[in-house]
Amino acid sequence: MNNSLKFLFVLSLVSLFSCRSSKDLIYLKDASNNDLFKGLPLQTTEHILKPGDILYVSIKTMNAEVNNLFNPESSMENNSGQGYQKFSSPNSAYLYGFEIDTDGIIKLPTLGNIKVAGLIGAQAESIVQKKADEFINDAIVKVKLLNFKITITGEVRNPGVYYNYNNSITVIEALALANGNTDFATIKKVMIVRKTADGNQSFMLDLSSKNIFLSEAFYLHPNDYVIVQPDKYKNFQLNSQAYSLMFSSVSLLLAVLGFVLR
Repeated sequence: MNNSLKFLFVLSLVSLFSCRSSKDLIYLKDASNNDLFKGLPLQTTEHILKPGDILYVSIKTMNAEVNNLFNPESSMENNSGQGYQKFSSPNSAYLYGFEIDTDGIIKLPTLGNIKVAGLIGAQAESIVQKKADEFINDAIVKVKLLNFKITITGEVRNPGVYYNYNNSITVIEALALANGNTDFATIKKVMIVRKTADGNQSFMLDLSSKNIFLSEAFYLHPNDYVIVQPDKYKNFQLNSQAYSLMFSSVSLLLAVLGFVLR
């Protein structure tokens, strides 16, 4: 019976120490009140436009006829403005946006071909503005990237492909889009995979540390992959009910044997 009691004791210890602490899921747990994070990037990393990117280009004036000339799609809009919903999904953005071709050029109605590859969004907008000024007065030009997508997978509640329509997005904001991480996540091991000219580059981020702000991967780039790694005890937690049943069965068996051998 001594060996049986030892077995029960060891099994109890394994069950106890295999449980996770809630502290393992706390973001920035080394930050304190009124911390000043020095060395933070002053601005986000601007995406460099490249062939295959899809842009929203709007050239508007006070003259509706001129608007129809430079924005043929504007004739699809009704008075309620619901026509702008055609840019609200990836499929419609692909159909109605302007794709940068292999030569780095977008082809705009009336304005013609304009090379924008190698520029950031603000620079492309400035070039289109100058071109529009050659034809019309008081034109208001807007150029936005439509295919800023990120893929979020691993230990998150809603994995999937998400589109960002702001100029920038951080890894923390991206995880919020996916409804946060699961209870099985290791927030100390969040991998960012980024396509570069030399191949895919990976970054391992520790979201429990305030040093996350200093990483060059804190601000995501279009087409980044965000992969949240699972905790090493995930399998044990998933099978905890089976372990509990096994523990109960062994306990009952030992109790019966103890009674019989008494």
